Amino acid sequence: MADDTDTGPSPPFATVDDLERRWHTLTEPERTQATELLADASEIIRNRIAPYPATREIGWQDTHRRGLTIICCQMVRTAMEQQVAGVQTGVTQSTETTGPFSNSYSWLSPDGYLRWNTDYLDVL
Repeated sequence: MADDTDTGPSPPFATVDDLERRWHTLTEPERTQATELLADASEIIRNRIAPYPATREIGWQDTHRRGLTIICCQMVRTAMEQQVAGVQTGVTQSTETTGPFSNSYSWLSPDGYLRWNTDYLDVL
């Protein structure tokens, strides 16, 4: 039996416009992907903060709206940047050497997936 109080999925904590203001103007395919990832990131955030009783208080999300937007956008940006970086799936570090010069990189999201970072709790 369906729950009459179910109003469908909760809205994302950030919009594509929020992401663009924090990163760059997106192409149409990027906008489509970002829309889906923002919804996914919002769900991950909701699941991560659910164990904290304060987050269920009336008005908590409104009070912390900017922090939730920041985190949602950062999660999506990190995932999208990794997807276009051309690094093979599963690579967490890489080093490039040319003559006597060397550059090393570590990836925040080596597989291009949305990642929760415990530092995000400090934002909230």
